[in-house]
Amino acid sequence: MKKSAFIVGAAVVTLALGACHANSPTDLPPGEYSKTTEMRDADGTNVKQTTDTNVYYGSDGEKKAVKTTETTRDPEGLFNKSTTTKTKTY
Repeated sequence: MKKSAFIVGAAVVTLALGACHANSPTDLPPGEYSKTTEMRDADGTNVKQTTDTNVYYGSDGEKKAVKTTETTRDPEGLFNKSTTTKTKTY
């Protein structure tokens, strides 16, 4: 019984540490990454979020990243679609 509790505890700690590892886009290897998420909330609003990340080495040799997030909200009805874009440099 104690052995199985230890294994479960060790698995939880391992998963938690693995999830905390990628706190910054600069933790990723150099390259371009893209992720798109689409959902519909309880009010009937369609939300599409696209995140593009470009990881590279700058002229000073340090790893840098530019993360651009575009969020489009389209509530039910006509002519009420809105898009916001945020860019962050790491």
